[in-house]
Amino acid sequence: QLKAYSTMSGVPEIRSLNLGEPLHSTRPSKMKPSSSASPTFPEVSIVKHFFSRHLIIQANITNSSFTMNYNSSINNGGGGRTFTKVAFVVADSTEEAIQPIVRIPIKTLPYQATGCAWCVLMATPQQMDSLAILTCELRYIVSNNAGTAPASTTNPFGDDEEEKMFVAVNDGRTYVEELQDLEVHAAHFS
Repeated sequence: QLKAYSTMSGVPEIRSLNLGEPLHSTRPSKMKPSSSASPTFPEVSIVKHFFSRHLIIQANITNSSFTMNYNSSINNGGGGRTFTKVAFVVADSTEEAIQPIVRIPIKTLPYQATGCAWCVLMATPQQMDSLAILTCELRYIVSNNAGTAPASTTNPFGDDEEEKMFVAVNDGRTYVEELQDLEVHAAHFS
């Protein structure tokens, strides 16, 4: 999935929108957390692709989350953690005229790999003020590596539904990182 989803033409959800070529695209810009980041915060850069009535945000994400645990330090001096369900999210917009409609996360992002998460927004530039501010987040799960799960992982519950909840909790930790706001100008859509 990482290689296939590295371009807009490789993403079926985007291809199905039949948008054609973008009017223009920005240069990659590094995204920073809006406040203090977790120790697992990946490297994030974004490219904004403008169409007449859509904005596609391409988030290039590199997993650089190194971890040291007992088992890996004995075997090879440490290792990285795998991220799953990595999503770039537009959580809010100051303009009703530009709103997210599709989000395509990275299913699995191994240590030291780079992948693209996508967010498609519908835009009505004629109804926008000159500037829209997008509040953005990066959401992801840092998976537990083999040998790093808590010592007690037996399900203390009896039924299947509670077992699913127990497994989900022990499968990794979910992070929601607030990113710096993005500015979108109405003029970018023409």
